[in-house]
Parts: sequence; C-alpha cells; structure tokens
Amino acid sequence: MPISKPFAIATEGSTVDGRKISREWLTQMAANYSPKVYTAVANLEHYLSSLPDSVFGAYGKVISLSTRETDILGEKRLQLMGVVDANEELVALQQKGKKAFASIEVLDNFANKGIAYLGGLAFTDRPASLATESMKFSVAGAAGERFAFKDEIEIEFEPETKPETKPGDTLFAKVKDLLGISKKDNDGRFADQANAITAVAESQKALLDNFASFEQQVADAGAQVKKLTEEFAAAQKDYADLKKTLSETDGDPKKRPNTTGGNGTITTDC
Repeated sequence: MPISKPFAIATEGSTVDGRKISREWLTQMAANYSPKVYTAVANLEHYLSSLPDSVFGAYGKVISLSTRETDILGEKRLQLMGVVDANEELVALQQKGKKAFASIEVLDNFANKGIAYLGGLAFTDRPASLATESMKFSVAGAAGERFAFKDEIEIEFEPETKPETKPGDTLFAKVKDLLGISKKDNDGRFADQANAITAVAESQKALLDNFASFEQQVADAGAQVKKLTEEFAAAQKDYADLKKTLSETDGDPKKRPNTTGGNGTITTDC
C-alpha cells in the first residue's frame, strides 16, 4: 500500500464545532505513538465496522506521528503530522476529492497512564480541526507512476519501445505459435497474411488425410461386423432347425422306423 508524506491531521486550539485540542495532547501523541504498542487504524467518519467487506472497514493504518509549528490566523500553533499506510480504496477516494481530510480519535488516558494517544484516524469531508491537510504521496510505482493529490498531481509513465511490426508479421507469428511451428529468425519471417493462410492449410491437410484414413477404417470395420452378423444369424437358424428335428425324434431304439433299402425292402431291424 502507498505510504503518505507527513500531513497535518490536527491543530491545537479551538475547533470549528467549539471543542478544544490541547497542545499537550498533540505533544504526547507524537512522543508516545508506536504501532508496536497500539496501531491507529484509518476509517471513514469515525465508524469502523466489524464486517470485513463493509464500506466502513479499515482503510489503512497510521505509521508514525510528529509535530510542527505553523502560523494559523496570526498565531503560532502546534500541528500533529501523520504518516499513513493507505489502502487502494482510500487512495481512490482521495483522488476523487472524497473523504479528503483527517480527524483524530484521542485516547486521553491511554492504558491508564494518564497520557494522550492516537486511537484512530477518521477520514471525512468535514474536519473539526483547523488547517488539516489531505494526504500527499510521492511513491514510485512499478511503471514509474507517482501519486499526489490536490495541486500536486504528477503522473509519469515510462515510455515503451516496441519493434516495428507489420500486420502480416503479427498474424503469421500467432498462427505459427498456435501450430507449434518453431520461429527461426526475424529475417526468415513471412511478411504477409497469405503465408499465414498457407501455413494453416498445410497443417490441416495432414489432419484431413488422417481423418479420411480413419473414416475408411470405420467403413471396413462396419462391413466386417455386418458379415459376422449375417453368419451368426445363419448359424442360429441351423441350430434352431437341428434342435427342432431332435425334439421330434423318439429316443427309444425299438420305436425307430425300419431302415429300408433303395427298393423299399426291409433289410435291417435294429
């Protein structure tokens, strides 16, 4: 998450709603604040939901505090400066000019020590303290981007340099990659779309030939199955005829009909 520059989150003296921020509070908060002891979490409008997906969830955390003297309405006043580790949602809100200012949440008797401590930091559109500031960032991102808000917006991008390519080169390279054809070198590349189409046609020819061979094998197998089916049907018929003949023949040898010779004369009595 981006880390802010130190920015004013509270100023000593009267607030716009009639309360008062003491110099001692600001001094003690700056001197005693440590995330290792207790981390002040950033929230919206002094409300922190316990639901992880709530719009009123945590928006970052306070990293450190310090103070500075400033001139407010002709008077020297102490200001509390905060450094915030903000999440992307808070950055996006601030870039839109929303929830741009901070409002401190003071624990005036922290851990029963009688000292003031920053318990939380709310972001609001209506700060009570005078002279509060919006967050400012100066963080180099992966693409050379720099963040800032209000009058300090500055966005920089690293220039990209790409080799000049022709439409045919790009299409042909993609086709070769899809077909698994190894890329030789830049000088050997084709420069038009016709070559890409040719490569597709050649690759598909082998596929069509293989399909035709497979189709013939299926046809041959079908003919063989048909022949075997017919032979099986004939064998079933022969078996049925034989079974019928045997079922109609008496098994007692004495009851068998006499076997005659060729002229009808009885020659054998079995």
